[in-house]
Amino acid sequence: MSSHRLPFITLSLVVGAGLMTGACGVPLAVSGASYAADGGLLVASDKTSGDHMISMVSKQDCALWRVIKGRAVCKPREGDQDPYKVDYDDPQRMVAEDGVHYAPPLRTTADAPAASWDAAAYKPAPPPAPAAPTAPVTAVAQGSDDAAPAAIAEPAPSSPPPTAKPKKPRKHSVKKPSRRPAAPAS
Repeated sequence: MSSHRLPFITLSLVVGAGLMTGACGVPLAVSGASYAADGGLLVASDKTSGDHMISMVSKQDCALWRVIKGRAVCKPREGDQDPYKVDYDDPQRMVAEDGVHYAPPLRTTADAPAASWDAAAYKPAPPPAPAAPTAPVTAVAQGSDDAAPAAIAEPAPSSPPPTAKPKKPRKHSVKKPSRRPAAPAS
């Protein structure tokens, strides 16, 4: 083999292997968008999307790039505020083109009106007082003096049970004679 053909063969093998595994990987546009999003997050918060997920799960400040500098990946958060905590009892603030809008809280009390923004309306309601137990009531029919009282039977159901659909008669197929003449017997 000549030396000038070796780079061509290597290049064609690398490109061919990349094309053969193209269906196994993520499409180029999706991976490019993912890298762009991670780049934007890295510039804004010094963390990628994976670092944010690790930080949410571990409840610490984590960034994988710290390994390159010889530091620990995760460290305790500064302050006691959790940046990933969602308060489901507060109204949700939404910024739109036409201004700021507030949506009802994600978790409200059962008796809170839908359009109330008063914080007192979203406090949990006190539990209801338990009801006093009552004695069971039994109905007894009045009979003659010399007969023992008999219990009243339950009333019959008001609607009759559903009936089954009648079966359709089966049709037997009849073989129709052919219009062609029969094949000669051999």
